[in-house]
Amino acid sequence: MLQKNLRFIGNLLIVSVLSVIIVNISSLPVYIYLITANWFTLLVSFSLYAVIIVFLYNIYKTTAELRQFDFRPWRARLNKRALLLMVIGAVIIVALAFGYAKLTAVWHITESGNERALDLLLRKNPVAMTLDAVIFGPIAEELSFRGFFFSYVLSDQYLDREYQAATIVINGLLFGYLHSGNSLVPLAYYTLFGMVLGTTYLLSKRDIRVNSVVHMLANLGILWLVPS
Repeated sequence: MLQKNLRFIGNLLIVSVLSVIIVNISSLPVYIYLITANWFTLLVSFSLYAVIIVFLYNIYKTTAELRQFDFRPWRARLNKRALLLMVIGAVIIVALAFGYAKLTAVWHITESGNERALDLLLRKNPVAMTLDAVIFGPIAEELSFRGFFFSYVLSDQYLDREYQAATIVINGLLFGYLHSGNSLVPLAYYTLFGMVLGTTYLLSKRDIRVNSVVHMLANLGILWLVPS
């Protein structure tokens, strides 16, 4: 049992480092139109995004197959359970975002560096950043944070609920830290955000399409409905 736990912890450490590297690479398109936004840089950015997403999808697919997980291709039919999880997951995250917005307003909590950067980019390049936040970003993040991460850590011998719960928490903390830094309240919010997505991923029987849509709908709802 001790040896199994040590292997599990080792897998978590390895995949956490790899996920950070992958997420940083997948953020490269943002920096291109952060410098200057015109039709050429946007074309280059979103073309690069498409290449990165295909690359991440193949990493996820290969890892899932090596770890002997069921793999659902993009074109596979979605069932009612999957559609319901999409709606429930998005609603929960938007509700969290409402609570977070109210809390930061009442307690006068300073925005995290990530939130300030996103606000600035949204004001400077609203169309590009909306596409990034609602389409490209969520897909890239789900392929790396949930698809690759969970497939690498939770192979067949780690399907007990204790291992699943630990993976959800660690994955959520990593997601939270990368989105908020060490600011406590933003860290708590983004960690819960990530844990909802991790839970949705497992409840959907590791269907990355469900998580991608949940993340996309949640970000869209936050942009439209949650006061900034």
